[in-house]
Amino acid sequence: MSLTMPTNAPSNGGVKQPQETAETHLHDIMSHDASKGAIVHSFDTDAPPEQKAAVAGRQRDQLKSIVQQDGNVDGKELSIDGATLPTITVEDTDEVTNKKQEKSGSVTPSAPIVPGEYPSGPTPAIPDWYKVGWRAVANIDAPPLEEGEEKDNHILQLFLAEQYYGQWYHNAALICFAVFASHFLTRFNFGWGWLIILLSICNTYYVTSMTRVRRCARDDIQRELIKTRLASEHESADWMNNFLDRFWLIYEPVLSATVVASVDQILSTTTPAFLDSLRLTTFTLGTKAPRIDKVRTFPKTADDIVMMDWGISFTPNDISDITPHQAAQKVNPKIVLSVRLGKGLATASMPILLEDIAFSGMMRIRLKLMANFPHVQIADISFLEKPVIDYVLKPVGGESLGFDIAHIPGLQTFIRDMVHDTLGPMMYEPNVFTVNLEQLLSGVPLDTAIGVIQVTVEAARGLKANKIGGGSPDPYVSISINNREELARTKYKPSTYNPTWMETKFILVNSLQESLVLNLLDYNDLRKDTPLGAATFNLPKLLEDATLEGLELPVLKDGKDKGIIRFNINYFPVLKPESVDGKENLPHTNVGIVRLTIHQAKELDATKSLSGDLNPLVKVFLGNSTSYTHKSQIIKHTNNPIWESPTEFICADKSSSVITIKVVDERDFLKDPVVGHVSVRLVDLLQTDPALNREWWPLSGCKSGKIRLSCEWKPLQMAGALSGADQYVPPIGIVRLWLRKATDVKNVEATLGGKSDPYVRVLVNNVTLGRTEVIDNNLNPEWDQIIYIPVHSLRESMLMEIMDYQHLTKDRSLGSVELHVSDIARESPTDPQYRYESTGAKEVAEPIHTGGSSYKGQLHYKAEFVPALNVKDVHFDADENEIQKVAHEVQRNHTDGGLSRTPSSSSDEEERHVTVGHPMTEAGTHSPPQTDSSESVRANGNGAANTDEEASSPTEKDPATEGIELSKEELFKHQSGVIIFNVIGGHLHKKARLDVFLDDTYWPAFSTLKSRSTNAQWAHVGEGFVKELDFGRIWLRLNESGDSEKDDVIAEWKGDTKAFLDATLDCRSSFTLTDADGRSSTVELETRYVPVPVKLLARESINNQGTFRVDLLAGKDLRSADRTGKSDPFAVFTLNGTKVFTSQTKKKNLNPDWSETFEIHVPSREAADFSVEVLDWNQLEQSKSLGHGTINLRDIEPFEAAEQIIELSSEKHGAKGQVAIRLLFQPEIIVKSRKATSTLTFSSAGRAVTQIGSIPFGAGKGVVRGIGHVFKRDFGGSHEKLDVPHAIPEIPAGQASRPIGEHNTADGDTNAATASDFPSLSRTPSLSGPPSEPGTLKVTMISAKDVSLADTKPYAVLRVGDKEFKTKHGNKTSSPEWNESFNFAASAHMPRLRLWIYDHKTLGKDKLLAEGEVDIWRHIQVGHSTAAEVTVELQGGGLARLRLEFDAENNPLARHASVVSLERSQLPASSSRFSIRGRRPGFNEDN
Repeated sequence: MSLTMPTNAPSNGGVKQPQETAETHLHDIMSHDASKGAIVHSFDTDAPPEQKAAVAGRQRDQLKSIVQQDGNVDGKELSIDGATLPTITVEDTDEVTNKKQEKSGSVTPSAPIVPGEYPSGPTPAIPDWYKVGWRAVANIDAPPLEEGEEKDNHILQLFLAEQYYGQWYHNAALICFAVFASHFLTRFNFGWGWLIILLSICNTYYVTSMTRVRRCARDDIQRELIKTRLASEHESADWMNNFLDRFWLIYEPVLSATVVASVDQILSTTTPAFLDSLRLTTFTLGTKAPRIDKVRTFPKTADDIVMMDWGISFTPNDISDITPHQAAQKVNPKIVLSVRLGKGLATASMPILLEDIAFSGMMRIRLKLMANFPHVQIADISFLEKPVIDYVLKPVGGESLGFDIAHIPGLQTFIRDMVHDTLGPMMYEPNVFTVNLEQLLSGVPLDTAIGVIQVTVEAARGLKANKIGGGSPDPYVSISINNREELARTKYKPSTYNPTWMETKFILVNSLQESLVLNLLDYNDLRKDTPLGAATFNLPKLLEDATLEGLELPVLKDGKDKGIIRFNINYFPVLKPESVDGKENLPHTNVGIVRLTIHQAKELDATKSLSGDLNPLVKVFLGNSTSYTHKSQIIKHTNNPIWESPTEFICADKSSSVITIKVVDERDFLKDPVVGHVSVRLVDLLQTDPALNREWWPLSGCKSGKIRLSCEWKPLQMAGALSGADQYVPPIGIVRLWLRKATDVKNVEATLGGKSDPYVRVLVNNVTLGRTEVIDNNLNPEWDQIIYIPVHSLRESMLMEIMDYQHLTKDRSLGSVELHVSDIARESPTDPQYRYESTGAKEVAEPIHTGGSSYKGQLHYKAEFVPALNVKDVHFDADENEIQKVAHEVQRNHTDGGLSRTPSSSSDEEERHVTVGHPMTEAGTHSPPQTDSSESVRANGNGAANTDEEASSPTEKDPATEGIELSKEELFKHQSGVIIFNVIGGHLHKKARLDVFLDDTYWPAFSTLKSRSTNAQWAHVGEGFVKELDFGRIWLRLNESGDSEKDDVIAEWKGDTKAFLDATLDCRSSFTLTDADGRSSTVELETRYVPVPVKLLARESINNQGTFRVDLLAGKDLRSADRTGKSDPFAVFTLNGTKVFTSQTKKKNLNPDWSETFEIHVPSREAADFSVEVLDWNQLEQSKSLGHGTINLRDIEPFEAAEQIIELSSEKHGAKGQVAIRLLFQPEIIVKSRKATSTLTFSSAGRAVTQIGSIPFGAGKGVVRGIGHVFKRDFGGSHEKLDVPHAIPEIPAGQASRPIGEHNTADGDTNAATASDFPSLSRTPSLSGPPSEPGTLKVTMISAKDVSLADTKPYAVLRVGDKEFKTKHGNKTSSPEWNESFNFAASAHMPRLRLWIYDHKTLGKDKLLAEGEVDIWRHIQVGHSTAAEVTVELQGGGLARLRLEFDAENNPLARHASVVSLERSQLPASSSRFSIRGRRPGFNEDN
């Protein structure tokens, strides 16, 4: 409700009293309404409308929403006057507005929207299917085309010459159009006016076309001429200089102020002890701007590289290019540095003047572009030659009486050489000065380290140098980046030309775009060391391979060879944060880089100073070392210094590191006293929180004082740093999660008219340990999947996050449910075998938390804890990391071998104790120690201990020292348990990560990080749960993709779990992984096994999944559906709602004999819905059902053929007829697909990966008996003998074949079946394989059936490789027969035959009825069967029958050499999805 009230109304004497009464009454009404929360607008009735709107607008801003606001939600819903204004965002599209509020009340009109104003809320996200920008429109980032599509993109160029299309074609078409149009106008007696209009149209087109042609030709010619001129000639930049002349007058004061502010701070902190202060009192660069004299551009660079040469100059004294008026007002550059000498009151200031600065040189600028802002990633700047520098320096006398020291002989040259020596290593060619603009604008400090380089200097050989006065050199190596300051040095070796050092140095680097320089110097006692030469290594090579060993580089001096140096180099990059649930989390590691920033100190104890003022500085010590690693600048005359001094150092063990910071009072020549100190553990220092003002630490050893520190941890990708053996904690058990379903989940695709594609992932400590399948387009998904999650502590919690699957972008979260292990498990004080026990199963339907205080939907699941057997010695021998190895090696060899340039203090230590455990606020109040809920006993999902408290917890004992001892044979008696893998390393042919798969999981049990080098060093501990040890399978896969969500498999190994565990349980073993090209990689690992007694459901057993061979034998007493009393029966088999096989049609037969065979992959026999339906084929109408029967798969014994009689029934006619089938079950692991709605065309199951290796092949001996005699008597006795052909691995469902020439044989005695009846139950492929050279493939298109419901005129189109044929179309029918043969060239490069069936239309476009493909070399095996009759099920419905005959001796391409050359050079020899007339409609790329 909103009321308006006029104020300051004009008075009227005649009606004054009634008016006052009315105003009083109105005021009472408004006050009453305002007290109830109504909004009251009060304004002057004589005010203009704009003023009234402004008053209403101010009142509108005070409106509040009736909906509780959440600061974490971007979209809001505002309530005004009882009505809601919905705000729809892509993230909250399922939020439903209150319908009652929409129906009641009126909406107050909002303020008018100004055209072009910025939106008040966040901009809605652009949908993924939009095409924005030229990259999206051009599909430049799309994956590469497959199967010959590259050829079809240029099909026009292959068949048509260039002169037959393009501009010539358009001009010719215009002439034809003018002729025919004028003929039409004349023929139908149109007047001259129409002809003039026609000619005007043609003239306009011609003029426009010719104008474009000439303009394009002129631009192309000019562009080519400019390209040649750019690289060879310089051009002027007068337009830029004109701009700089005007802009410089505005920008110079700002630039000067910035320089003074920065330099003054540096000067104040670097003032020598004998000076009181240094100040930059005057600074100006003058009124004349720098100039760009000439520019040369290099056009022949990469697309993202811009490179130019600029001739620049800054000559303020040159007045030849300025006007007299500008010369009169010109100000020259002037810099005055005030130096104050003396101490206390006896001080004097001396100005040092620098003026008349001139500078000129040739500079090369190289810019690397990128797609993100600021669009320039890296700028490299270097001088091609030494620049010319001139100046006037007056150190004494100032501006009036000063003397230019350049007049002193030799001094100016000395200063100039010093400048060149300083700038040379930084930015003189070939050195470059790199500015990383991306890092600069991201807020990350420029000096922050991106990784660590480990340099092992082994030896130098053949050094060519002599000492002055004779003798052998004493060489040592000094390491630097681009010849800047020295970063590390080795010990010197006395009197040798072939020194051997074997020393390792670690160097922090902030860029890999520079060069590592190893300078060899000759050590001298009393004089400067003599350079012997230098070797340069380009750091960008480490991006290709981070481990390079045995490097030998020449040692050069003045371009001459002075010997060689041998060294190894490793690069350990900083691990990037992982984004989980929209938050970035750092991986938990024990080794990394520490960035410590010392900000300031307050209230320092000045009792030790006579003057009461301190000159404080800070020194940082690590551990018990007496040598500091960092020293800050000195801040003079203050007790509240501000340093802002950062430092970085490498930490080999985060959990045991202690940092000591001492505040020292600098007293020149006297001993500097320690004002105060603080010793703190690194893990405590990393808990500082600037947002909560918890950065202050109290100083010890003083009366008062506190210091503000901040610390950042950057984990390193080093072997064992992440999930290493020393961090592993054995599992206490597993949690059995039965994820049943979810209801009413959040819909994030409603805006696009769809529904979410939900799946569940289970995370422990931000690491995904299990996932379900994806259910497409369903807000009430039913997964019904069981997942086993190993757990390591009662303090762990599992996050079940419901995700929306996205094909192109990252999956989106729909909400989460958290489960604590302590809710379903507890300690077991009585049972020594099991340290923990279950508190019972938890079966709940919990609301799904979507953020803040909002919930959407429910997750139905059942969780149960199963304890693990308390096995002793479940651990691995932890190797030291690289840093610890080097540290111990230095300690061992400290007194051996070489000599150090400076006295070593590594042996000098002092005992230090931690003085403070947690920070305090600035006000001095101590805050409780921070606990990170994300840190628990487990890190990265592999049981890495993160805190000392958990490791020493009295309630969780160390299983390495307690537990029961079991032999290998006793361990293997337990079928289920947790396998713990220690992946040590390997030799790879490509850099990759290792994925470990167990049994039928689509997702890996765990993955290592991508190796830094082909010589992989992982030291990664992971684990996975195995349900049945005897039947389990293990996959080791090398994945080249760095993204955990993507697959790029380059090699793999498969094996039985039990055999694998037997080989790796007590020792380290190597496994060879191979790829399709025969390249091999080796991986070394070892395992441990922790039994977990899990009672599996029948649906979880290996025997519940596998491959069924189905023999459709015959039918009996089928119902007659035709007028003749007969039927034309054919059978259709359906598995879980998907049609998997259609038999042949038997004409006029109520007792058909089919004798057909096919295979199906069944992921679960318990849940399988397998049925057969017999239908009557009709030529003019749809097929009629003769009956339906269900086939029971649950009770079929493995490897035992079972014959069944399926009773058929229908709702209308009841039970009538029987179908005889034979089933043979082979247990196999069916790999689950990511999506439950499989993309496979003919199978709703997954993919059979292998047979169960431990089951004997002779298990089928003598199993065909029982009802065999019944079938012999009733169905003609032709189906007793079970004939199992050679199995082909991974034959796609929907394809069945029978080798021509092989027939089923009958044997009257079914009990005589032997192992010969089972030639091979193995799924090993033929050793012969497809031929590498082309042969002749004769394809006979026999027939098709049920391709359409109505009668059509079908014809078939066949294609193999690039060759295509078409059959003739016949009369109207739904089951055509062609019997036409075609010859194709076929080889291993052309594995598929594609076919399309069209309905011929006389006047319209032919309609696609069905399509399919045949894997040629699945049915044709060179050396075994060269002919086969194939039945393939078609997409769109129906069945096609073909005959394949292959002749390897006859090469159809041998007679056409030119054609072969064309195909090899331009046409990839692979099947295509395109024909000459365009792409086949409706063809699915996944097929």
